[in-house]
Amino acid sequence: MEVANTRHFGKAADNLYLTQSAVSARIKLLEEYFNTALFIRNRNSIQLTPAGEQLIPYAKQLSAKLLEAKQALNHKSTRFLSVATTPNAFYLSLDNALCNVAQQFPHVSLRTDLGNTELLSRQLHERTIDMAFTTEPLKLDNVETSQILEIPLSFFAKSTSDELEDYIHIEWSHKVTDNIYQQFPQLRNARLKTSSYQIGLQQLSCSQKGCALLPDSGQYAGLNKLDIQSDFNVRIYLNVIENNGIEELVEVVNFVKNSLASTSIE
Repeated sequence: MEVANTRHFGKAADNLYLTQSAVSARIKLLEEYFNTALFIRNRNSIQLTPAGEQLIPYAKQLSAKLLEAKQALNHKSTRFLSVATTPNAFYLSLDNALCNVAQQFPHVSLRTDLGNTELLSRQLHERTIDMAFTTEPLKLDNVETSQILEIPLSFFAKSTSDELEDYIHIEWSHKVTDNIYQQFPQLRNARLKTSSYQIGLQQLSCSQKGCALLPDSGQYAGLNKLDIQSDFNVRIYLNVIENNGIEELVEVVNFVKNSLASTSIE
């Protein structure tokens, strides 16, 4: 259906977060199954064959039935919610928040997984998860994205005399990274670059010297906050599928937002 809508394998692949070869392979399997060509492949565009046009209503009906089946299963006494989060979004605040959700909603069965932004975008698009927490806003159709938390960041070092030497760069978000390099160009040559808050903190803690940008309210054994003026903040975003059909999802979302409003980093 996505190829039929976009009339382009590349655009369909981007929208589905798949490779173009994967999309082509799936179309080939369908054509082999129905024993007929479904698309006419031209140089600049792709057109549906008469057989392809005839198949579209059935594909839409199948998609609607699958969504209907998912919603029907969610009407059982035990509700199932699938939550995914990027590692940094989880470690910053969601570990406690998700524990509170389990206590507040005992009739809700939670599945929680970690993944990068690209994986979470694909899972939301495919509706294999109900919500995702990220440090980057996800721009997807039929997904509502809202900022639920903003955490100030400050430079911490093994010694106040270290200043910005042996910098360890934690990739909090593209915006934070751009702001760091704009204000402190010398930090582009970081001793270590990592997408993980836990790895960055661990490497700094076990080093004899060095510094990193960490949540301002955190308590870090053996580290000292540097007196360097900066205005860096990492934001946590909640991304939820619209019109999911799960009543408890709204309650859980509101509960998480309220509980994170008073969250501090330990």
